[in-house]
Amino acid sequence: MQVRFIRTGHKQAAHSHQPAATVRHFSARLFIGLSLINWLLCLPASAFAEIAVTLPPLAGLVTMLDKEAEVFCLLPENADPHHFSLTPRQIDRLQKADLLIRSSRDDGGWQLRTPAPSIDLWPDIDHAWLRPEKVRDILPALAEQLQRLHPKRRERIGLALEKALETCRHIQQDWREALAPLRSKGVIMQHPAWRGLAGDMGIPVWMVLESHRHGHEMGPKKLERATQILKAHPGIRLWGDMRHSNRALNWLAKHGKTEKPVLLDPLGDCGTSWSQLMQQNIARLSP
Repeated sequence: MQVRFIRTGHKQAAHSHQPAATVRHFSARLFIGLSLINWLLCLPASAFAEIAVTLPPLAGLVTMLDKEAEVFCLLPENADPHHFSLTPRQIDRLQKADLLIRSSRDDGGWQLRTPAPSIDLWPDIDHAWLRPEKVRDILPALAEQLQRLHPKRRERIGLALEKALETCRHIQQDWREALAPLRSKGVIMQHPAWRGLAGDMGIPVWMVLESHRHGHEMGPKKLERATQILKAHPGIRLWGDMRHSNRALNWLAKHGKTEKPVLLDPLGDCGTSWSQLMQQNIARLSP
């Protein structure tokens, strides 16, 4: 009986201390939670700055300079920037952004309005993010804007800028080597997105099928002319666009007895870095 009483008493003692331990545990968690909230409230507003970009490649440029940046893309995945309009939810989010980064030659029809500062990377050049030389030119100005937004990260952004400039030089060299065989042959492309890069690399662009109105397929006269160009210049490559109809290019490849069109992606998605987008397209050039 005595043994049983001792054991029972031990259990009762342990049980009697459990509520007190629970209270202490809860109090400790509450203290940590309140401390965290207080710390978050004391942080400067810039620590939570959110950056809006109109197009996915612009997000890749921002994260190349500041990996900690909070970035969101206005253009959804697989959407067509030429036929895009903001939803009410996107408009509301844009109004709360701390910085807007755009390329007005490609998003000029979006009617963007925001009280936040706005930086237009290329007001006079379309699809400039596809040209390493043009990207390299604007990176210092973009880095300066990000440093103003997050002054505590100024040094890190500065170091990232040096690395980004070097990345641009490597990407430009990779394009130059990949496109070297086409300098004597040239290309016919569906969409003009890649015309600037081809010009930078000394690649003749014999024809752009969609040169006047977006989504407009070529007529019979232009189709005949393209066929004649293919016969006169054997080896021409056909460049299509993953986000556009390429029916005319496929017809040309069949009747011109040339290689199938290479389908390139000028936009990627918001989670793809700029260098990844470039390297993916370079890899698509291989037959």
